Amino acid sequence: MRTFNKFLRNGLGLIGAIIILALIIVAIFAPYIAPFDPNEQDYNKILMEPNAEHWFGTDDLGRDIFSRVVYGARISIQAALISVGIAMLIGVPIGLLSGYYRGFWDEWIVMRSVDAMQAFPFLILALAISAVLGSGFGNAMLAIGIGFSPAFVRITRGQVLSLRNMEYIHAARSVGVKDARIIFRHILPNAMNPIMIQATLAMASGIIAEASLSYLGLGVQPPTPSWGSMLNHAQSLMSVAPYATFYPGIAIFLVVLGFNLLGDGLQQVLDPRARK
Repeated sequence: MRTFNKFLRNGLGLIGAIIILALIIVAIFAPYIAPFDPNEQDYNKILMEPNAEHWFGTDDLGRDIFSRVVYGARISIQAALISVGIAMLIGVPIGLLSGYYRGFWDEWIVMRSVDAMQAFPFLILALAISAVLGSGFGNAMLAIGIGFSPAFVRITRGQVLSLRNMEYIHAARSVGVKDARIIFRHILPNAMNPIMIQATLAMASGIIAEASLSYLGLGVQPPTPSWGSMLNHAQSLMSVAPYATFYPGIAIFLVVLGFNLLGDGLQQVLDPRARK
């Protein structure tokens, strides 16, 4: 409760939480919020500017842009949760075992592999993996998750290295507590704060990565509404319908801003080194 109250006093973090909460509400209640079917085409209303009926206007197929942006929130929240979830499922266990047991496997196999993966820009790595796996939302999420996993390996390993020699860990070993119990009962809970901060910040990157892959045709496939694919479809309309790119672009900006503000707020509350 004390941590929660401190977070409520963090203005920027609270703004980020409100933005993300709004995103979740929009994603859940999209059928009730969107006034039209996002894939419904009306050739009598092609490229209509924003008006009372179509708040964000229509695209070159007569589809309501507001409805597509609303439904696109579902893809974005899935991208954030699934990609980071995959990265944590891969990275956290490897980081725990690598940091706890150390040795040749840690120094020369795990960390050298992490270094090699992090030598590539994240989006380039995700693009290469996605190109190998093929297009589609599921493959895009797997590619992004694999691309994120080295960061979780490194941060988890660093936390384990700082905790494995603490007195309470030595005490647990001295009374015969098994390694698995020490790792998952004593070390992991105390390492979760920085992991959760990293997860929140990674969700922002996950949304950008999904939008980028969808923009390039390797993510969500048409006609499913995705903010990235909407930008790709609307780029040829910039001269006649600039609003078609503005609204999905501003949606990406606001959601990424929300996750970054939330991550910074959590860091100030949960990370002792960030506290004033």
